[in-house]
Amino acid sequence: MVLIFVASLNENMSLANMIKGKFDSKNIDSKIVNLVDLNLPMYDTFKEQNDGIPKVAIDLAKQMEEATAYVFISPEYNFGVPPVLVNTIAWISRIGDDFRKLFTLKKIQLATHSGSGGQDLLNSLRSQFTRLGAVVMPREIIATYEKKCKEDSLERILSQFETFIKE
Repeated sequence: MVLIFVASLNENMSLANMIKGKFDSKNIDSKIVNLVDLNLPMYDTFKEQNDGIPKVAIDLAKQMEEATAYVFISPEYNFGVPPVLVNTIAWISRIGDDFRKLFTLKKIQLATHSGSGGQDLLNSLRSQFTRLGAVVMPREIIATYEKKCKEDSLERILSQFETFIKE
């Protein structure tokens, strides 16, 4: 199972649906997880101490444990990572004794539809996921309003990812 995390709606959700369609055509089991719809409360230590970890975060962690790989699709917000994605990572890293557990040796493909190209976002995510122990694909899927996702490029990148996740 490949979990496709989407950190916004609109264009990034369209990109997620396109990627899922490609996976479906290759008989790769995948599921889109809309991080906005999870409606996780903003993480802080007092909230965790007083209320515990939200059930939705625990349920997400169970799905992540069972997944073989992840695709993260996110816009760039102010040259960085959007709050919904940062918040999700914060919550799931608090589950269990090892904050890296859900990322260690997981294979990750990065993708973005961003007005500015998303390179700062992609660099931030690559750094964070690598430090969390994941193995991040060298090429990213990048689209903007001016430069739509090219079908042949998307196919090549996802074929490489497919080979990688089947190893």
